[in-house]
Amino acid sequence: MMVIPGNGASNAPAELDMSTLTGPWNHVQLPHTLPRRLIPNARGDAALPATEVVWYRLKVSPASVNSSPHYIYIPRLQTAGKITLYTDRELLYQTHASPIWNGWNIPAWIALHDTAQARSPREIYIRIERPRNRGGGISSVWFGTDESIGWRYRLRYLLQVQVPYASSAAFLAVGLFALLVWYRLSNHYAYLLLFAVSISAFLRTLHYHVGEYTLPIPDDWFTWITVNSVFWMVMVTHFFLNHLHDRPRVRLNQAVIGVVVLVGMFTAPPLARWVAIDSLTPLAYLLLIGIGSVVAANGFYQSWRGRSRDGLLLSAWAMLGIPLGCYDWLLQNYHVSIESIYLGSYSNVGAFLVFMYIIYLRYIVANESVVQFNRRLQVRLNEQEVELQDSHQRLRAIAQRQTLDAERQRLMQDMHDGMGSSLVTALLAVKKGKADAAMVASVLEDCIDELKLTIDSMEPIQADLLLLLATLRFRLAPRLEDAGITLRWEITDVPPLEWIDPRNSLHILRIFQESFSNIIKHAQASEIRVTTRIEQDCVRVVIQDNGSGFSVEEGLRAPGKGLKNQLRRAASIGAEVSWHADGDGTRMTLTLPITEKHGESPRTP
Repeated sequence: MMVIPGNGASNAPAELDMSTLTGPWNHVQLPHTLPRRLIPNARGDAALPATEVVWYRLKVSPASVNSSPHYIYIPRLQTAGKITLYTDRELLYQTHASPIWNGWNIPAWIALHDTAQARSPREIYIRIERPRNRGGGISSVWFGTDESIGWRYRLRYLLQVQVPYASSAAFLAVGLFALLVWYRLSNHYAYLLLFAVSISAFLRTLHYHVGEYTLPIPDDWFTWITVNSVFWMVMVTHFFLNHLHDRPRVRLNQAVIGVVVLVGMFTAPPLARWVAIDSLTPLAYLLLIGIGSVVAANGFYQSWRGRSRDGLLLSAWAMLGIPLGCYDWLLQNYHVSIESIYLGSYSNVGAFLVFMYIIYLRYIVANESVVQFNRRLQVRLNEQEVELQDSHQRLRAIAQRQTLDAERQRLMQDMHDGMGSSLVTALLAVKKGKADAAMVASVLEDCIDELKLTIDSMEPIQADLLLLLATLRFRLAPRLEDAGITLRWEITDVPPLEWIDPRNSLHILRIFQESFSNIIKHAQASEIRVTTRIEQDCVRVVIQDNGSGFSVEEGLRAPGKGLKNQLRRAASIGAEVSWHADGDGTRMTLTLPITEKHGESPRTP
């Protein structure tokens, strides 16, 4: 090894000039580290150059060179500066990204020339240009074929780069899912904390696997994110522990937030120009270890007092992460072998598993609560269903009784007004000796017709007016034939009247019966015509005879109840009845609505 003082950043030569590397060369044992000063001595350091160039020269044994392609494998080259590698005097490799983030955690795998006239190297030169106080280190250097040393590189790359990257990416994916869950369930802010810790862990882990290419953001801002993201992790973990044990301490919360804010301010790039940020970073990590220890210990104590098993688990893992953080700090500052692997990323893997386990338990408990709630709800629904069925059966029984009572009242009313009245009249006439056989026979025929109509009204006619008229025709045909009256049936098809029920059908039959009875008894007609027609939203049924006719006004004023009963019955079903009489006979028209008008439901008179 040889150290050459420098005066600032410089470019590595394209080809070595051996006259500039005359010595002195010192023998060192690999792995080899250069010390880092945490607190520079400003008075003694002022006269020293700002940078220095460290050269390592490695001689390759001719016996190890053969015709197979050879590689140089270096597990770790760690420093803040530019790294260049020469074989003999020819430039072979150099870092081309950031001088600070130059892939210090990525194993170097450098292929030697494999051309027709290439000769195997005899010496390997490694040039490291670094700031004077930043330190540096180089691990063992392996030289050989892919078959002999390739597995070492691939295993090292897996452990140092791929596992941390894959675990942090998986953690971030779960965190994004938790963010979506929190968006839908905003009162469960544990999912928001899980997202916050996952993105903090991802940002923290970035510095383990960047540096092969130029960063998309300035180096100073990436440094700020790297330093502060681990503080964010500690803060979010603290509040997650508060959520688990539900015993927060206000002053500790304020202290944790204050430390995070102050570190963020003092390490921010605008302020970093005025302070020794290179010296502050190791000290900031020591502060982090201190505040992390307080958070872990407080979380464990409060979780134990609050009987929170999840809090005990997370705080125990946080306490385990403290020695891992100390180890990484020692490795970062070259106090342990440079061959070692940083364990902070694996601490994040464990934290990821712990957080997932806690959220998984939350999911299981929530799912079991939903299952239990659904079971209780199903039991209540079954009970309500049984109660509804019982209530429905009781209501049906009540409705049936009410229907029977209403039908009984209707029949009694019709029998009282119709057949009962006729029988009472006939009985009085017989008692007074004013009745003869013809009168009694007529009264009995009327009673029989009324009884038949009452029975017919109880038949299911399915809102069919024509079927109702056909039933009336069948019942009255014998009386019309005995009276010598011809019936002309000129009925056309009409739409169904959905509002016709047994009660309404009896009113319609009574109206028609009254009209036919008046014609048979008083009109002295020889022909009756029954016609139907549809006009707008109603059906008109016309019964016309060729008898002597009568005065409608006088008929309405007469003491008899015939015409008045027809008017009353028509009004009770929302229909209209009218008469027109002249010397050619009488025409009775019954107008029935096709659909029942709102608020005009028929009423029993």
